[in-house]
Amino acid sequence: MSAVLAVGLLTAAWAAGEGLAWPTLASIELPQSSGKFDFLRVDPNRNRLLAAHVQDGTSDFIDLKKHTLIARIKVGSAVDTAMDVDSKFYYVSVQESERVAVLDAATLKEVNSIKVAGPTDAIIYEPRNHRVYVTHDEGTDVWVIDPQAARVVTSVAIPGVPEAMVYDPSADRIYLNIKTRDVVAVIDPSTNAVIAQWPTAPATRPHGLALDAASHRLFSAGANGKLVAIDTASGAANGSVDITPKVDQIALDTGSGLLYCAGTDKMSVVRVSGGTLSRLGELATAATARNVAVDPATRAVWTTYSDGKSSFAKGWSAPQP
Repeated sequence: MSAVLAVGLLTAAWAAGEGLAWPTLASIELPQSSGKFDFLRVDPNRNRLLAAHVQDGTSDFIDLKKHTLIARIKVGSAVDTAMDVDSKFYYVSVQESERVAVLDAATLKEVNSIKVAGPTDAIIYEPRNHRVYVTHDEGTDVWVIDPQAARVVTSVAIPGVPEAMVYDPSADRIYLNIKTRDVVAVIDPSTNAVIAQWPTAPATRPHGLALDAASHRLFSAGANGKLVAIDTASGAANGSVDITPKVDQIALDTGSGLLYCAGTDKMSVVRVSGGTLSRLGELATAATARNVAVDPATRAVWTTYSDGKSSFAKGWSAPQP
């Protein structure tokens, strides 16, 4: 009877195109916090959720093992967070202050501040050359920072306004959504130049971006409710699926093949299998829950949001087929 019940529950949880009734792993309240969030990241080395709390002006750190708030660090309008490979330092993109705040990951104290020439947005750490890349919000360039020298060393001209950005260690390339051109710009870190532009059609105004480096596939989510898969060997689109519109961030769990697309009030869940994209259904979230991150240790999926009085980090346990 227990095996039959388990199969029944799993079947219900995976009902295609329906609301997904997944168990809540945790809901962590941040009291007296009403501002919206931007990008959400996971530090797998320190088992932390890293939430850029843009309207509260803080970087929020949550313990993924204890499901507790560690600290809220005042930095200004934080929009994204990157970390080095050993998680020694966090690099926080602080938009309105036009800077990158450097935090010691052990103490969570700010130890440096790196000025740039405009408001910032997405940020990544590129491990081969030990550089930090941060996009110019609503601009047409990407600043390249030497974190040891704590200064901008060059910039990359891009063909339009940027959104999400990822680094591909297998190809040593940076992929960047260009929302005003409906393309992914491919940056070569060795030359800091755009070497290719890949169309994202049928996805338009692409925002969310995720990479499966092992299968050489890139996933780009358009504001029009389309998710496209791109072959990183050829740059050609090789599949698409409908998702909830106005997605800001997406995250891929490579272990389960589940791709999460966070939009207003709901999060689309897509299965990636054998070159095929299949929409499984939606998780009910909140109006401001437009970010997402996956904990690779537990495969739990997380988002953050505010109800106008308090803010919350919420995680779900994904059923494993």
